[in-house]
Amino acid sequence: MEKKIGLKSLVFMNVSALYGIRWIAKSTSNSFGLGLGAIPTWFIFAIVYFIPGSLICAELAATFKDKEGGLYDWVKEAYGEKYGFMVSWLNWVAKIFWYSSFLTFLAINVSYTLGMPALADNKYFTLIFSIAIFWVLSLLSTRGISFAQIFTNTGALGSTIPSLVLVIFAVIGVLVLQKQAPASVYSVHTLIPKMNADSFVAISSIMFGFAGAETLAPFIKNIDEPEKNFPKAILMSALLVAVLYVVGTISITLLINPDEITASKGLLDAIGRGSALLGIGPFFLQIIAAGISFSVIGAIILYISSPIKMLFGSVDGVFSERLTKTNKYDIPVNAVYGQAALVTIILLLTNLMPSVDAIYNVLLTMTALASLFPYIILYASYIKLKKEKPELERPYKMVKNDNTAIWIARFLLTITVIGLVLTASPVMNSFAENVIYEIEMIGGGILIIISGLLMWRRKEKKAIN
Repeated sequence: MEKKIGLKSLVFMNVSALYGIRWIAKSTSNSFGLGLGAIPTWFIFAIVYFIPGSLICAELAATFKDKEGGLYDWVKEAYGEKYGFMVSWLNWVAKIFWYSSFLTFLAINVSYTLGMPALADNKYFTLIFSIAIFWVLSLLSTRGISFAQIFTNTGALGSTIPSLVLVIFAVIGVLVLQKQAPASVYSVHTLIPKMNADSFVAISSIMFGFAGAETLAPFIKNIDEPEKNFPKAILMSALLVAVLYVVGTISITLLINPDEITASKGLLDAIGRGSALLGIGPFFLQIIAAGISFSVIGAIILYISSPIKMLFGSVDGVFSERLTKTNKYDIPVNAVYGQAALVTIILLLTNLMPSVDAIYNVLLTMTALASLFPYIILYASYIKLKKEKPELERPYKMVKNDNTAIWIARFLLTITVIGLVLTASPVMNSFAENVIYEIEMIGGGILIIISGLLMWRRKEKKAIN
């Protein structure tokens, strides 16, 4: 029998799932982000979106502590099996794009770990490394969530420690010792996000940066006293992650101007700048890059297991028995291998793009678009369950008053819909390029939804026959 996951490990695993250190550079880059406007944006969204959304997931996980489907079971309870499948399908598809962008980020950090940062701009190194490491991590993920916590616990430290180093370097190097002037000018004017298409897309990316509170729900039976520990872990990790994002964006812009920050390498460039200011050799940057690499590995293993288990391990009748068959760790192994093959194909196709940074940005945008669909269904389901099934035993509640909880969920639902629309804002330089971009973004989203509906229709036809 597998050992139950305690509160401490659960907090580490949630931080690994929730905190993406790469979003600090992505959001503050003027080329594809908000610049200094990211600082108040992270703060505002942490309070009005991330923390209440995380607590909704905590309430649902505690309510359905005897089920292992996570999002699937929550939505199924509200809207039926069809929509439970659809939310599982959309969540899985979002992760398919997420893997690809995260693997690119991992390859960049590994190149810095090796002391060969030039490799970060080599598309072929990024491609070969990404494919190889994803297959290795896929194999490891089939050992179950208790085995995965070894990597996720290490990974949580691998993201939080570099963040703290970034803050310390910025404070000591810029503010205390004044080795350089602040790289940015902070004023009301510069801190207000620019209202353009790039900013709209970046805001939706920040919403995705705050996603993931539902990730561990499919493993609720592996958690010790889930009705108590899951909500506690969500709240503790949500507060920590919110602080890290806000303080991290301030620190990176103290060291490097947003005009110089790139989405894929900005964080390492900032820590490298801080190291140079304090007279620390380049070896230290290699250590930090190694830590970030461990954080990425931990998150990937966790995200390989969770959506696969929810889609192929909880939904019956849509996929063949060959794909849904689980091993002794309750992981659908063949589905994991099939997913690895699909990610390999996506990586090969995106390698046709002109640069690593271009690949990284497009994959991030596609991830943000696909990932917001499940949250729309999630918040709608929470509202429906609150209104129509008040008799459900809820060991934990976000707020005591159900009407207040419903209004909070409605607000989150509205914000998510707006974020979904903003994701598809035209950001290209010409009309023709924007037309192609919109077809890819909107058309891709519609295709994903239609594909899921067609699979469900085929399942219904099988049942009738």
